[in-house]
Amino acid sequence: MQNSQLTSELIAQLLNIPKFGNGIGLHRMHYFLNQEQIMPWISQIDAIKVTGSNGKGSVCNIVAAILQEAGFRVGLYTSPHLFRFNERIRVDGIDISDTELLAAGKWILKTIEEYQQSYPDDKCGAFEAFTAMALYHFATCQVDAVVTEAGIGGRFDSTRMIPGSTTAITSLDLEHTEILGSTLELIAFDKAELCPSQGTLVVGNIDYEVLRKLEVYCTLRNVQLLSIQNCCKLSQPRYIDNQLVFDFQYQDLHWEKLHLQLLGSHQVNNAAVSIVLAKHWLKTKQPLLSNSKFESIVRSALSKIFVCGRLQKVWEKPDIFVDVGHSPDAMKQLVDSVQQLWKSEPVLLVTGVSYNKDVQNILQRLASIPNHVICTRAWHKGSEVNTIANYFASLRPELSIDTVETIEQAVVMAKDLAIRHNMKVLVAGGLFLSAEFIQALHGKDPQKIKFF
Repeated sequence: MQNSQLTSELIAQLLNIPKFGNGIGLHRMHYFLNQEQIMPWISQIDAIKVTGSNGKGSVCNIVAAILQEAGFRVGLYTSPHLFRFNERIRVDGIDISDTELLAAGKWILKTIEEYQQSYPDDKCGAFEAFTAMALYHFATCQVDAVVTEAGIGGRFDSTRMIPGSTTAITSLDLEHTEILGSTLELIAFDKAELCPSQGTLVVGNIDYEVLRKLEVYCTLRNVQLLSIQNCCKLSQPRYIDNQLVFDFQYQDLHWEKLHLQLLGSHQVNNAAVSIVLAKHWLKTKQPLLSNSKFESIVRSALSKIFVCGRLQKVWEKPDIFVDVGHSPDAMKQLVDSVQQLWKSEPVLLVTGVSYNKDVQNILQRLASIPNHVICTRAWHKGSEVNTIANYFASLRPELSIDTVETIEQAVVMAKDLAIRHNMKVLVAGGLFLSAEFIQALHGKDPQKIKFF
């Protein structure tokens, strides 16, 4: 049987694991981490762990790039994937290969089977399995630095079981309230639990009142809190040659004109969190690292970093950009960035929102920017097209709105309208929508993407 077919069958098995296991799964993660294939390697690891409502993926990628530039062999674990499961697990910027994925997948399925022979009623959840697979691969590669993105929250998240005293909360939004709590304060406290006692928690730009209460909570838990709002000075971002440029100050670091490859003004917050995280982690790993050398490392990493789907330009003539954000706060950040980046240029918005998301508030955030809208739906979990169009019509009655039932049709129409009316195209509203649009744009079948 072909390796690719074996990999496809394995991924189908993995994606068939229930999203959540029985109850809280920290004890299962403890079991996985104590397997001989992962121990004793993991006992030597001091992972950097990142949680937050938006920006987790960007921060993880930036931190990994900085540590790699500093000479470390870096394992990076993020989620979800856009096109291939392999994207979730990377070493030194390279996706896990199909052969390596087969080895890790077979190991976790065998380990789950052995566990459930002893505890038949204690079912494993998918994110636990994926996290253990990543650690198995990192142990096999003997990486010396690990950067991980939390799944949901922090208190009960699988990544909490990974040893690591340096953590971050990138941002806060009302999300997963049935699990994390109904207020930003409760969500912040849950996410802060990702950081162990005597650890360091770096916090991005969050509500001041929530930050004030979180500082007390961290004091109670003997956690050092470093707030970007309080310990960093950041200039207003500007754009030069399609790169984000900003000035940065933190402690004795005073850097001007940092160039960041990622677009979007919110990426300045993500870059600041990443730099402080890396600086704090490196001070014990490379205590003789000079400020000038660290500056050189950061500048190089920021100028080269690439994160798929974050206000990413995916086509020219016409210019087409996609963003995978899928929460109201992510849309607010996107709109702020687009208004600064494109100013008075006309924008054609291609949009659709998953039916299990906050459809009305996501569209309300997006409504201020387009000159023309194409409403469509992702094959995976897309809301009815008329639902999206009716919401938009109520928000902007004067706007030209087209509807098409498939992503493939949306690609054709967007290209045609953008060329005829000299508009930039922005695809936004949902992760599935944006990933499928990219797939169709490049002539591939969007229905073949296996999401989780």
